[in-house]
Amino acid sequence: MDMLEMALNIAKDIEKSVKPLIGWEKSNEVVKIGADGTPTKRIDLIAENVAINSIEKVCSAILISEEIGFKRIGKNKPEYVIVLDPVDGTYNSLKDIPFYSAAVAIGRIDKFTDNLEELINNLKMKDLEVGVVRNIATGDTYYAEKGKGAHFLRKGEKKSISISNSSNLKDSSIGLFAHDISIDTLKFIKDRRFRRIRLFGSIALEMCYVAKGALDAFINVNETTRLCDIAAGYVIIKEAGGVVTDKNGQEVNLDLDVNSKVSVICSNEMLHKKLVGIFGNRWRIKPTNFGIISRIDNEESIEVADNVIKYLDSKGIKYELDSSTYDALKNRLTKKCDIISNIEEISHMISIGGDGTVLRASKMIEGNEIPMICINMGTVGFLTEFNKDEIFSAIDSIICGNYKVEKRTKLMGFAKLSDGKQHILNDSLNEVVITTKNPAKMMHFEVYIDGSLVEDVRADGIIVSTPNGSTAYSLSSGGPIIEPTVEGFVIVPICPFKLSSRPLVVNANSEIKIKLLKKSTYVVIDGNTEFEAKKGDEIILRKSESNAYFVKGDNFYNKLKKLSLM
Repeated sequence: MDMLEMALNIAKDIEKSVKPLIGWEKSNEVVKIGADGTPTKRIDLIAENVAINSIEKVCSAILISEEIGFKRIGKNKPEYVIVLDPVDGTYNSLKDIPFYSAAVAIGRIDKFTDNLEELINNLKMKDLEVGVVRNIATGDTYYAEKGKGAHFLRKGEKKSISISNSSNLKDSSIGLFAHDISIDTLKFIKDRRFRRIRLFGSIALEMCYVAKGALDAFINVNETTRLCDIAAGYVIIKEAGGVVTDKNGQEVNLDLDVNSKVSVICSNEMLHKKLVGIFGNRWRIKPTNFGIISRIDNEESIEVADNVIKYLDSKGIKYELDSSTYDALKNRLTKKCDIISNIEEISHMISIGGDGTVLRASKMIEGNEIPMICINMGTVGFLTEFNKDEIFSAIDSIICGNYKVEKRTKLMGFAKLSDGKQHILNDSLNEVVITTKNPAKMMHFEVYIDGSLVEDVRADGIIVSTPNGSTAYSLSSGGPIIEPTVEGFVIVPICPFKLSSRPLVVNANSEIKIKLLKKSTYVVIDGNTEFEAKKGDEIILRKSESNAYFVKGDNFYNKLKKLSLM
């Protein structure tokens, strides 16, 4: 008997045993804790025992199942490894909701050893060649054999199936696993970035719906999807032309271990990139092309930049330099090097210096979603995540895809001038400062939040800071320290006249308006003078539509500790 016929027969036998149990009160009894650590209901155990009997009649095999763990079946040398979920969607079956399935995946055992654990450790999900998922309630069957495509069988009628060609999330139907739902998933639902969403309660069947194009994608971004849940569906989707990865775009290839768990995104290639971009570390699946920007007035920084270039050369990784860094290094370069001309071709930006260099890098990135690897060549460096001795290990982690990216909020805005014109401001990673042109000359502002007058301020200036900038000029002016991932802004008067003029923290979705009631001022963004504002002008600020992205390194609170010791 070939593997496909065997898998089809196992699924049929499970259906015959389970259908009479629907509605039986004892089906819902918990009889033990399964090998995967979850409660085993009586209906699960009966279905698994039926599968074992079905296998024993035709072959010797290694069975991997949620209830039993793994078990050697038969007296002869095992020929096959069988991954089984006897009832996927147990709750649905117990409540007679007609969406539950038997899922069977089979692979060959080419090299046998009497040590079962060693045998299992040498096998991966990619070794599975056959997948069968049968809807126990309806008899609808999905199946695939490696290299032979995916098929759907209903009442004896067979047809080939393939994934959808949807490329637009707004037009897509998404299947979702909602247990322990993540904040990212809730935001995805709230923002309605898709046409419709469905929660069915049987992962194996939902994956088959993706395989035949009834769903455009299935998502579980939590690390809770188990081997037995997805093994059969994995084979079927792959044969239907789909992509199965974790949330970060890394191909799913689990060990054949009942305790193996992973996040899952299943879809076509076009949607897959967009879904990884929403839920995962999208840069793991981008080609690595580093941009390098360095502090150029510091010999040690230039030396580190030179060493980074040599290291990337040794790894065969492409890189480009910003123009000033190129000028500082051109006499040391041993091979031709490109200057950054199209920032969109850069996948990661390496910043070598202090916070000022990071701000230069952020300005160069211009809102593109490019993560920064920030190397500290100064003292504390709140914007820099790595010390100079960590740079090579950081690069290695990025090449391997073993890193995390932290998103930081930026400010955007414009000046509404008294003559009716507008001046668009550059985005700010740290702060926007409105300051007097002449030292020790007090200014007069009105501060509005979402259209409501909050305070009349007399001060030497005013700072509107992002959380990222709360440890910079804002902190020196008496503002609070805000953890960089917090979504908010802080408004800080500089040397205010009234004791009651205190820093104010506002929601990141607020619109902040500062009206100049007298005297001309400078508007300074991240340390660079933007333009001169005059009496009657209004500076309007809000959350930027783009963010800054930092490859995570040193813990923020470790930096605070260093600051307290200085």
